[in-house]
Amino acid sequence: MIYPNKIIRFNQSILGKMLFVMDKLDSKIINIEELYTETSEHFEEISEFFYSLDVLYVLDVIDYDLEKGLLIYAKGD
Repeated sequence: MIYPNKIIRFNQSILGKMLFVMDKLDSKIINIEELYTETSEHFEEISEFFYSLDVLYVLDVIDYDLEKGLLIYAKGD
């Protein structure tokens, strides 16, 4: 589910689905609810959406402003 293998294709994995999240986040600040609304058609369950956010956060692609509740696209230097 998280990564592709012999049974799970890339576009069915979290790695493939997080590309849809990155498309919506590109140079934008957005709250999680709005982001999920815009990308929910690509996820079978909300847990997949949160897994994709987890992976993006660990890879330092996104940042989360806890006080404002906003996701921020973390641009590389």
